[in-house]
Amino acid sequence: MSELSTLTIKIPLELKEKVRAAAMTGECSLSAEVCRRLADSFAAPAAGQSKAVEIDSSETAEVVEAPLSQKELRKLRQLLKVNGKNGKKK
Repeated sequence: MSELSTLTIKIPLELKEKVRAAAMTGECSLSAEVCRRLADSFAAPAAGQSKAVEIDSSETAEVVEAPLSQKELRKLRQLLKVNGKNGKKK
């Protein structure tokens, strides 16, 4: 961090007091505390992305549905055709 920039932000007073208290506990300036917390917030997702989540799929089963009959397919095609024409008129 060789270059420093000034940043003015608006935050709730309660939050400012919490940050100020944390800075006093850590024996650093308010600016240093905010800077550290911002840097940590941007570094956290990179570390969190590397974690793999284990999923237990031993109790899962695939539900097999019966295929549509010819009558059901015709009705579905008719509905799609009617709805497709109505959508194009808009």
